[in-house]
Amino acid sequence: MSSPASRLVDLGQGRRIEVLSAGSGAPLLFLHGAGGIPQWEGVLPILSSSFTVHAPLLPGYGQSVGLEALDDHFDLFFHCFDVMEALGVERPYVVGESLGGWIAAEMAALRPKEIGRLALAAPIGLWRDEAPVVDIFGYTTSELVPFLFHDTTCPAAQMMLGVGAMLSDKDDRTEAQVEFLLALGRGFKTAAKFLFPIPERGLERRLHRITAPTLVVWGAEDRLVQPLYGKIFVEKIRGARLLTIPKAGHLIGAEQPEPYGRALVAFGRGEQPR
Repeated sequence: MSSPASRLVDLGQGRRIEVLSAGSGAPLLFLHGAGGIPQWEGVLPILSSSFTVHAPLLPGYGQSVGLEALDDHFDLFFHCFDVMEALGVERPYVVGESLGGWIAAEMAALRPKEIGRLALAAPIGLWRDEAPVVDIFGYTTSELVPFLFHDTTCPAAQMMLGVGAMLSDKDDRTEAQVEFLLALGRGFKTAAKFLFPIPERGLERRLHRITAPTLVVWGAEDRLVQPLYGKIFVEKIRGARLLTIPKAGHLIGAEQPEPYGRALVAFGRGEQPR
């Protein structure tokens, strides 16, 4: 298992981002979800066993700063192109989860020639009235667990429930716990800036522009963004394939990292994911 190296990259306009990198092989750009990357675990070590994984943290997450330089969602998408250019990465395999999946899909639609391959794991960005995407800002951390996980007793779900327990009126938190909660709050501020209200900014009209080979992955038991959205992405992106991971909720990489990781690696190599 590769351990990530952390470095800070100056992008100008007050933006300085932290990039976690590990592995060797063809470049893979990993775009995280609203939870950020608190630890190098889950699918990330699996991906870095086959690719050079670059995982930039959005402003507000980790040591990344410069959120004030991003006014709207298009600033966010072009910010990620700036990251690619700063890293010297050309036509990477882009893997995006949830919020990151939305960004990845928009990038592939805006500049199709700059994305080599594309994997979207339960991306947001579309809307159907009959299956509304759950508003994550309307629930506490603990209340979100049943929406994010198929099995609320799995280690990742229990860890998230533990975060909820820290948010009490008691002044008994350790210094490390306080720092963790502050970091969580900064990340949530970034997520709220781009995800509230739940975004539907015309991505569906742009999906046809995507030319990169595309794999769409969904947890069979996703209760945050229902699996029917996976079918819409596949219908709109030419040649895209939908892979459903059993016994997984929205956070596929946290709950079922092995089958999810194997599928992403196989697809990245140009093989048929199973």
